[in-house]
Order: sequence, then structure tokens, then C-alpha cells
Amino acid sequence: MSKQFVKESELSYQKSAHSWIPTTVHRHTSGLRVVQCKVQQPIYTLAIYVPTLPENDTGEPHTLEHLVFCGSKRFAHRGYLDALALCNFSQGTNAWTYEDVTCYTLTTASEEALANVMAVYLDHVLSPQLRDEQFVTEVYHYDSKGREHGVVFSEVLGSESEEAEVGERRMLQLLFGEDAAYAKSYGGLTRSVAQLTNAEVAEYHKRFYDACNITMVVTGPVGARFEQALEDIPPENLHSSGHDSRRMIPINVPEGPVSARVLFAADSHVGSVQFGWRGPMGSDVETVTALEILLEYLTEEASSPLSMRFVECKRPVASSVVGYVKQSIPTTMFIGFDGVPYGDGGDSEGESGDEDESGDEDGSDNGSEDEGKSENEEEESEPEDEDESKSDESGDDITRLLDEGYFAELLKIELERVYTTKFDGDAQALQRAVEQYGQRLAKRMESHADDMLQTTIGIDIVASHFATGKFAVGTRARIFDVVAELAQRPIEYWLELLKTWLMDARTCHVCTVPDATMSARLDAERQQIEEANAATVVDAAAHDQRIALAVEANRVDLPATVRAGIPEPDAGGTSALPHTQLCAEAHGPLAAVQVLRSDTQFVSVRLHVPTTAMPEALRPFLALFQGLLLNTDVQLPAGAVHKGAKLAEPLHVSYAAMDQQLAELTTSRGSSVGMGVEPFVSSWIDEVFVVSLHTTAEKYADAVRSIVQAIVFGSFVTERISTVAQNLLADIAQIKRDGGDVLAACVARLSAQDQAGRPRWIANHVSLFDQERVLRQVMRDAASAAVCLDEIRRVLVHAPGMFLSLGMSDTDDAQQLTNAFVREWQTCMDAYSQYVPISEQPNDPFAIPREPRLPQLSEPLRVHITLRSIQASFAAICVPCALREHPPSEADFDTQLAHLPARDFYALQLLLELLHRTDGPLFNAVRGMGLAYGAYFELRERQGQLVFLCSRASNVSGAVLAMRALVARVGEHWDEYVGAFEVAMARSALVFSAVDEQVTPGAVLTMCVVSAVDGFASVGLRNKWRAAHLRAVTIGDMRRVFDTYVRRLADPQAAAIHVVLTPPGTLLEPELGSFSRRSLSEI
Repeated sequence: MSKQFVKESELSYQKSAHSWIPTTVHRHTSGLRVVQCKVQQPIYTLAIYVPTLPENDTGEPHTLEHLVFCGSKRFAHRGYLDALALCNFSQGTNAWTYEDVTCYTLTTASEEALANVMAVYLDHVLSPQLRDEQFVTEVYHYDSKGREHGVVFSEVLGSESEEAEVGERRMLQLLFGEDAAYAKSYGGLTRSVAQLTNAEVAEYHKRFYDACNITMVVTGPVGARFEQALEDIPPENLHSSGHDSRRMIPINVPEGPVSARVLFAADSHVGSVQFGWRGPMGSDVETVTALEILLEYLTEEASSPLSMRFVECKRPVASSVVGYVKQSIPTTMFIGFDGVPYGDGGDSEGESGDEDESGDEDGSDNGSEDEGKSENEEEESEPEDEDESKSDESGDDITRLLDEGYFAELLKIELERVYTTKFDGDAQALQRAVEQYGQRLAKRMESHADDMLQTTIGIDIVASHFATGKFAVGTRARIFDVVAELAQRPIEYWLELLKTWLMDARTCHVCTVPDATMSARLDAERQQIEEANAATVVDAAAHDQRIALAVEANRVDLPATVRAGIPEPDAGGTSALPHTQLCAEAHGPLAAVQVLRSDTQFVSVRLHVPTTAMPEALRPFLALFQGLLLNTDVQLPAGAVHKGAKLAEPLHVSYAAMDQQLAELTTSRGSSVGMGVEPFVSSWIDEVFVVSLHTTAEKYADAVRSIVQAIVFGSFVTERISTVAQNLLADIAQIKRDGGDVLAACVARLSAQDQAGRPRWIANHVSLFDQERVLRQVMRDAASAAVCLDEIRRVLVHAPGMFLSLGMSDTDDAQQLTNAFVREWQTCMDAYSQYVPISEQPNDPFAIPREPRLPQLSEPLRVHITLRSIQASFAAICVPCALREHPPSEADFDTQLAHLPARDFYALQLLLELLHRTDGPLFNAVRGMGLAYGAYFELRERQGQLVFLCSRASNVSGAVLAMRALVARVGEHWDEYVGAFEVAMARSALVFSAVDEQVTPGAVLTMCVVSAVDGFASVGLRNKWRAAHLRAVTIGDMRRVFDTYVRRLADPQAAAIHVVLTPPGTLLEPELGSFSRRSLSEI
């Protein structure tokens, strides 16, 4: 670069221990800096960092983040920025706000596209319009009836009384002091947002958004085109007014309390406890990294000390524990326990709902005992005896866990035990933890180098602004060298680290306690506020007219001349991750083996086992099986290989020892009911069980052997079953507090009708509704559950149609890796007492059922559910849509493609992208009116559904009615909404989606599986199929699918499923139709 930009520095970031990412820093004459990281990948990321600090609870940084997208002084038309971005191979712009920074982001699929958008984006950040009309719709207003609206208001309303938000806010106040910037609400609190003015936001922008305060970070293979685009920015557009916002954040330790007990809206018997410490400054990279490793050692695995003491014990006092370092100034460290029983602990085995009507209590004995830390090694004796004695020693009082100070004492005792035993007498424990940390870091850098760089550079940008006052990046540029140095540290180093930063340091803790009465109080407060607001309205008609004028002034309306001037990049500028897909010879239990070669340091293994033949009686226990597999004891037979040696006699390996072994051999591993699905959530493909692992080529054989041994010889002892079941029940309690999760579960349950004469869908069996009942029963009778779990294992290991997906480097031998897997599998099966050899495999291992599941409705099904844990509302409307993307038969691929059989599928996909894009028609109809934070359409091809979803609504009735009105307007004024420009914009966005879903080795491996299940021989053929269809779709095609499918969503009399989830006391407008009021237990 030259002229306006001067090269300030050059450096390189380690991508691994032996590879580097060249990085340069340029400085504009205004003080604005550009950091370029030349990552070799198919996508480009841009992030504009603005260091910002909240000065009160009005949420000025968050509010300004929203208003920036409403138009700039040079590009005044709202929607121009996102139309430009969408036309340039992206999914639009986005942004996020944190305690000390606001960041504006863009991801595109070509350098030309990035260059086209960058200058306009910068102009919006530096010179937003900030008009009063924009504030009305985007931030806050109330109508003539006093009802409050606004996008920011709706977002804050939906989160400010949630458990995590309440607990974090109080923790930061304890750590930094109530007057500190970190203790303020950067997102805003509803009552403070209601007092904020547009003038205050404009003044905040003036203080923080000067060019001299801003840094832009770009990743990807950027070159001359982008650099020229920077130089082409008119100097006056980047002018600095000299408002330097740099300041030193005080780092003095506050005086005052170190503990608190806070309430959140919920009526279940589960809360949480969080501990926090102030750490070193972020510039001390070695100590910060060492603390990250130490916290991972304490919490990351099931065999970690805090997991064993509090979570994986006979009577768990938490369902999960996590430890991490947060990059504040100074850094802060946290250990958090979720799923902590409250009161008598009834939620652990009994009611775990947050519905308006409380569920039934089970009344089972939870007890008050808890085990202590068991040894991290294999044992030949039964583990129950050891656990029982440790439980007697601990004697945790379950009724006091959320009392202030009680859990803190338990944690203190456990940390002291870890210290005095010198990490359980294992001198190599932290060296292994360092190695595991380095492997996980290398995996993240390989898969998400752009995100990792943005994060680490962003940390330096904030520290330069608020800690040192001098710009510098690269503090973590040599992170792999730091990790290598930490691997050489003696055990005394780690003991001193534990004692200095956790045991002897000022420890803050917050207990978040569920309060069943809070929802009613909040509802009453909102009623009073609405009445007070309404009382200020003198002329209702004039008041609503002013709001209507503001909405009109802020709507998207791009003139034809503006649209014509939007540059479109050359599609030839996009690229893909280089890879080769092939098949290895399948034998043994495998019906097929997919192989993906790419530039990777790791081997990825995914074993897919079809479950279509799983008996009905066993299906309810699959979620528990998933929770226990790889997390239970293993009974190895004589002759099995263990730690490199063949066993002369049987060996019982404890779950902790097995977990530690797997942690050493893999960077990650897991299992799931369905593909890529969390427990209790319906998967897009549920009739399959998946076991996965990531490891290195050197550890592959041992990792595969250990995983297969865990599958075949896992011992489902009643104690582990009870422990995992109790933790899963606590997880359900937390899931049922989240409006989005509950809505998804309700829609999945109501829209997946079981078929007569065949087993119920696995998705229905593993839903949180069924599982709550099943897990309670397991707690009462773990022995019977053990029999079912053993039988599930027997069915799975004999299941026909298993297929293996392998991701590897170009130098790995695919057949050798396949043979190693088959060899280990067959060795274990030969020793498995219930093994019956399978003579034949099915011809098509990918033939996973695709039957439609929607119930045959003759009229609308409308359900209204209330939750005490939410303050904003959610809604979904679901209609049948039988369109398919994949080839309809096994005939010649090109012959089928010539007839474009999926034309309507892609026409609908294009239409939905056009309608619900950022600053698009649906966006403006719902979010633009301030009715809800989110609204979009979703085509669920495998489920055969078209869905409208609305999230975090302050007026859910208004949001649904606005969607209906929009669909009617589109039908009446089609040409105004759907033209060549809009279609090109939607196509461009889908081009980006195609690139983005294949940007990493792991993502491409997933697409290999998805493609095969959908009938494509390879990912390349799927891409060819999609590209040909998208090119062929016409506006006439889009009109046809609009009339056939989209209109149904807006028809109140159509046979559709309507689910609305609201806080108690919310009344739905009569225009929505007649809804039946149900509790969650009745779904």
C-alpha cells in the first residue's frame, strides 16, 4: 500500500507448531488501522473493531450497533449496505457488542466481493445517520395503549431475567465494583433503555467512533484488489475529528462483598453457582495460557477433578462444570456449576418444568450424600464400594447448595485436596493436559483459523485501547511455542499457579436461585408500566400516527437507480477447499467407507449405525445410552489389548480411567442419536446412531481400539446409570427455561406423527417431553434400565448397514486406516459374548427413512403455552411441504439433472432467501416495526415442512399478523417484491452458503455424509445439481411455489400447526384464531 496507508508492522501468527500466517498492519493518516492476515481458505472475513465502554445501563454501545445499519450520511437509503453485501456472495452484515468492544462483521466468498462492500461498511460505522425515526423502530417506543416495542427493547426483554444474564451481571459487579464499566449492562436493561434518547446515542458515537479509534481486521488470501479498494476510499470519508477514546481501565481490586445470591424467573428446582477470580493482564500470555490449561484440567473431562467430585458422582450436586479464562482487563477466570439442586432437590428426579402449570413431583429419594474424588486409574474391584465410602465422607447437604457460601466451602476443600495430593499423585497430569490443550488448539486453528485470529487480534486491539494506550497486536502470535514451553514446566509450577490464582486469591461467587413468583411480579410491573405509558398519551390517533410515520421513514426502499449501481462480483472469483472424495473397500461390519482427503493434521472418524430396526421398547433409552457411552466403566476380557499389552485376565476399567485414556488419545470424541444433535432435540436425521472421534495419525490405532472397546465392553452399572440420569434431568430443567429450545421441542413433537404399525420415531422418544418421564423411571429402577442399555448395545453392534466416514491428509493410507478399524472391531466382537456373525450387508447403507411425518390435519392445530422463565414471546407456524432436493431415483445422474426435477425446491429456497434476508420484506414487516427481535422462514426438507419462526417478540400477535399482511401484499404486488435484482441478490447469498458449508475439512466430511444420505454419489455432484437448478429457476417458478406453499403460512384457516410460547398473562389477539391453552406436560 501507499499514499493514505503506511505499513506499520509485519508479523506472523502460528497456525501450528510449524506453519505460519503472514500478517501486516497498515495505518491510515486518520489513525485507522487495517490488519491483514493472509489465511489460505475459500472465504474472507472482515471485522471492524470499535473499543467501547458502557457508562450506564442504557445499552448505548448495543443500541448504536443496531442503528449503524440503518443508513449512513453518504449512503442514506436504509438497506443499501445489506443489499450490497448480499449481492456480493455473503449472508449480509452482522455485529456484536461486548463489555469493552463493538465489532461489525462480514464474511464473503471472494476478494472482489470483499472490496466492493468494505468502503460502504466503513462509512456506515463512521458516519451513521442516527435519525430520530430510526431510534423509534430500532430501539424503543410505546404505542397509544402503552405497549412497549423496539428491536433492542425486544432483545433485552428476552434476556435480562434469564439465569445466565442475571448471574453474570452480578458476578462482574463483585469482581470489578458496581461503578466499574465492566459492571454496567452493555446491552441495556429494559427500564434504562426506555429512558435513553437518540441524542445520547449520537453523543456516544462522537466520543467512541472516531477513525483514530478503529481497527479493521481482514482474513483470507487478500491481495492487490482489496488493497486498491482501501486506497480508493476518499480521504474525507476516513477523517478523524480527534476524539481519541483511549483510557486506562482502573485495575484496582474493589472493596465490598465477594458473594451474592440472586433470583431468576423459573419454577424448577435447579439453579447454578459461579465462581470468579481476577487474573493477570492479558499481555502475560504464558500465565494466562497456563491458567486456561489448569482450568481445563480441573473441569474439561468427565475424569477431571471437579467433574468427579461434583458431577460424575453417586449423588451429583451439579449436572455440569466448566472453567475458562475471559479476556477482560485484567483477565478474569471462572468456574461455573449448572444444574445445581435447589431446596429439597426435587427437580433432580421430579418436576423439572418451567411451565405455568407445575408438573408432578416424583417424590423419590435424592439423598444428601455425595462421593468424593475417585482415583484416575483402572480398578479391578467394583467402583461402587469406593464411591460409597467417599459419599459418606463428603456428606453434602443438598438443601444448602444454593445458600451463600456453602458451595464455596465445598470447592475450597476440593481445591485444597487437589493441591495437597499434588494432582492425585500424578506427576505427569499437567503435562498431559498441556499436550491435550495444544492438540485442541491445533484443531481449532485448522478448522477456524479466521475466527481464532479475529478473536486473538481483537483482544489485543481492546488491550491497546484500554490497558496500554499503545497499539500493538501479536501477543499470542507464537502461542504454540508458549504451549511447548509450558510442557516443560515441573509440577511445582502448576501447584504454585493453583495456589496463587485460585486458592489464595480473592474468590467471588454468585448463586443463581430459581424464583417461581418472579414471573408474576415482572408481569405485574409491565402492566403498571403500560398503564403509566398510556396515561401520557394525550391524543392516541396522533401518537400512533407519529409512530407510523417513523416506521415509514425507516423502511427499506431502494430506488431503481441505486439498485442498478450495486456492483456484482464475478462468480469465477469464488473457490472451494481443495479435497478429494473417494471410497475405500468396505468389509467386516461396514457396508460402505467414505474417504475425504484434504490438507489436515488430523484423522476424523464417524461411524454411522442405522437404528431403523431398533425395537420399540428400547428406543426410549437411546438418550441415556448416548449419555453413558464413552462415559461408563469398561469390562475388558482376557486377551484384549490395553495400553499396548495383551491382558492375561479380565480387567475392570473405571469410567474415569477410560475417560482419561480417551482424552489422551483424541482431540475430541462423542456420540449422538441422530446426526449432529444435542440430547432431547429432534435431529434432521434421527434414525441413526453416530460415534465420532478426532485424533492424529500416530494415535489412530490406539484411539480406535479404545473407542471400539468402550462401545462393545461398556459396563452399564446402576450407579453410573443413576448419576447420568440425574444429570440429564437437570439438563432438561435448564432447556425448559429457554423459549427457543422449548418452541423447537414443541414444534418437533406436534409435527412428527407416529405411524401405525411401526415403532415411534426416535425423535419423539428422545424429546424432552418423553425423556423427563423415562429418566424419572430410570432413577427408580436403574437395574431394569441396565438391561435395556445392554440390549441397545447388542442391537447396534449387529446392525446392518453401518457406514464409516474418514477424513484424513493426502499422505494417509485410506485402506490401511479402514482395515485397522475393521480389525479392532472384529477383535472386540470375537470376544463379545452375544456376538452373532452377519452374513450379508444391505446394498444401500445410506437408505435412511424419509417418510413424511406431519399429521394429516383437516383444520388448524393452535396451541398456546406459557412459561414462567421467559419475558419475551416465541411463535411458529408449520405447514406441509413435500418438495425434495435430491435425485428422485437411481437413474443416470446427468439424465435426471437434464429434467431439473428439484426446480420447485430451489425456487422456494430462493424465494425464502429473498423474503427473510436482512433488511428484506419480512425483516421490515416484523423487526422493522419493533415487534420482535427475529422473524424468518425455514424450509425443512427432510421433515417435509415449511415453517415461519418468530423469536423474542415484545408483541407476538402483532408479529404474526404482520407476517400475514406481508404475504398478502407480496401476492397482490408481486412485481414490487420479486424482480431480477432481488432474485440476483438471493442467488448471490446462496452461492455464499454453498461455499461456507464446505470451508473446512470437517464441514466437507459432513457434506459427504449428507450428500450420500440424499442420494448423491459425491459432494461435487451435489454442488453441480444445486448450481444447475439455481441457474434455471425463474420468477415464474418462484410465483408458483409462493402460491402453493407460502400462502398457507398466512392463511388462518389452513391446516397448519401454530405454536405460541409466551410469559404468563399474555393475551393473544382474536385475529390469530382460537388457541387451546396447554401445559408442557400436555404436549
